Amino acid sequence: MKDKPNVLVIDDELNICASCEKILVRHGCKVFTSLNGKEGIRILETEDIDILVTDLKMSEMAGMEILDYARKHFPEVVAVVITGYASIASVVETMKLGAFDYLPKPFTPEEFINLIDKAWTKRKELIERKKVFEGGTSYEYEGIIGKSEKMREVFRLIEKVAKTSSTVLIIGESGTGKELVARAIHNRSDRKEKPFFAIDCGTLSPELLKSELFGHIKGAFTGAVSNKKGIFDVSDGGSVFLDEICNVDFEVQGMLLRFIQEREFIPVGSTEVKKVDVRLIFATNRDLYEMTQEGKFREDLYYRLLVYPIIIPPLRERTEDIPLIAGHIIKRLSEKSEKKICTLTESAIEVLQTYEWRGNVRELENILEWALINCEGDQIDAKDLPPLLFGLSGTKAKPVPRTNEEFLLMKRKLKDEVVSELEKLFIKSALERNNYNITKAAKEVGMQRQNFSALVRKYQLSSKETKK
Repeated sequence: MKDKPNVLVIDDELNICASCEKILVRHGCKVFTSLNGKEGIRILETEDIDILVTDLKMSEMAGMEILDYARKHFPEVVAVVITGYASIASVVETMKLGAFDYLPKPFTPEEFINLIDKAWTKRKELIERKKVFEGGTSYEYEGIIGKSEKMREVFRLIEKVAKTSSTVLIIGESGTGKELVARAIHNRSDRKEKPFFAIDCGTLSPELLKSELFGHIKGAFTGAVSNKKGIFDVSDGGSVFLDEICNVDFEVQGMLLRFIQEREFIPVGSTEVKKVDVRLIFATNRDLYEMTQEGKFREDLYYRLLVYPIIIPPLRERTEDIPLIAGHIIKRLSEKSEKKICTLTESAIEVLQTYEWRGNVRELENILEWALINCEGDQIDAKDLPPLLFGLSGTKAKPVPRTNEEFLLMKRKLKDEVVSELEKLFIKSALERNNYNITKAAKEVGMQRQNFSALVRKYQLSSKETKK
């Protein structure tokens, strides 16, 4: 990817275009300028534009029209507004039409470059997201999607431990992808051509778990009509993943402790000692140390497992990964269904990034499958998401932010919701004062008539008595 963006500046003031071009060229950007909206749109359609900079009030074509066109036809282009007529109403309008940010005139070169740099960061995020939907992303590691620092650390730990035969303990909430991490360790190791077995310890009774792991001989217990090799036996040379080790009873814990120490075991009902070479990977969604203090887990086994712990962060602590993961899931689900969904809207992504995700990636997949079924277009919007993502009162449940990034995202979303309600009251009040005459109301509040009319339609404030 190029280091600096291609920027299109649309403004009917020649000196503004010239000043912006000078600042941007000095910053290393490739710059296109236009003194009117129609010419600007032609450039937008023929050139590879990353950032659109437009004025709001221009004679031939208003900035709002340009923003609306760009949003509909070039959704990956990041639009910013420069205006000498900044007001709450106009700023709200630009944001609703997809503008990333705005800058009131006059502005300094430093302020302008700071805005462009932020827009360029946003543009790169949109490009990455598009790559996910098109099937190509550099943020996939052995089937695990993530670009956050926490996930990059997980990938580094996997890479290091895969070269060894050390026991690994994967710690993470349900749905975080612990088995994917275990498979990644196996696939990056010298054992990758050998068997990999995964077993959920929480779904089997102690007797059945012993039989599955260690095998049994004929007559060892009721129903044992023949000899059976256990997973440890058939996975010799490979890896075994034991999920939810916290659910194993004390007897099986003791048998596992011996196996970890000696790499040997005795099948159920037998006296024959078998020795194998197996890589052990354990996982838990509970605090094993706390369980040892409560007498629910063997302390000696706990310290045997704690050779190389890998902590998988929950989804709510790596919200920057959500658009990438969602894109990957939607692409896979879309390929299996008759619906061909190409992307998520920004509003849908904002909802996903502020939800708690107690079920993590597994819950995200279920939510997106619901949205895919509910969606009527080729984009999943916030309205297509299930009601459980929005509190019982109809407003989205908002968890306490854990990082500054989450705080800023939630702050912007809350601000949009409050401003939207204020905007509706603002337009309605202007209409009522002017007997629902749109032309008079728009003139009174200092807005262009077409923009005011668009807001009237948006909030369904028009009536049979509305005058043009």
